[in-house]
Amino acid sequence: MDMDAYLKPGKYSDSESPLVEAKARELIEGCTSEAEKAIRIHTYVRDVTFDIAGGFQMLLDGKGKASDFIREGRGFCMHKAAAFAALCRAARIPARIGFEVVDCPDKPFLPEKMRKMYGTRPQPWHSTGEVYLNGKWLVADCTVDREGGERTGRAVPDFDGIHDLATTEGPVLKRRGSSPDIPGAIVERHLRAASTFFKHMSSSEAPTLLPDNIIEGETAEVGLTPPEE
Repeated sequence: MDMDAYLKPGKYSDSESPLVEAKARELIEGCTSEAEKAIRIHTYVRDVTFDIAGGFQMLLDGKGKASDFIREGRGFCMHKAAAFAALCRAARIPARIGFEVVDCPDKPFLPEKMRKMYGTRPQPWHSTGEVYLNGKWLVADCTVDREGGERTGRAVPDFDGIHDLATTEGPVLKRRGSSPDIPGAIVERHLRAASTFFKHMSSSEAPTLLPDNIIEGETAEVGLTPPEE
């Protein structure tokens, strides 16, 4: 398997950023294996604050990169997956971003008004980190921070570098596939959703369910590597 694409910097997984490179060096100092490096990177990214509303605002402000996530100290799943991949690549470990449909009907991590606009619908484009260790790809989701998990009653287990670790938000209904970076169509989906959410959140009117096309996005043509590869 050609790993070149999973070691190169991307627009959002900007592993060449001096900030990303410095953080990677700090995290992996003293490690004796790639698995140990990936575990340390995962723990760091996981325990940076998971903030969906704040992350959406960052994206609207043009801050969607891994380096933005490190600098701001917060983000949503897109930021966390991009940061995990970028930090792994800066440590010379192949990494990519997986996309999933996740069932999280109660959505405890959303502000109340945003939660009512979203409803109980699954999250259609959850982003997760994936890393290549010991000859195979592993899912290493680092979305929910330990403090947020404790606050909402969600268990937040550690990544062990051996087994897949899915999101603690809820069951994965479908693995869509993966990409070396966040595809533009998915970023556009997030931007449209964020803009619509904030428009309605600033209104004095009672929140109503947003249309399905805002939640799903115009993402039919996104080219992803199938999940089995």
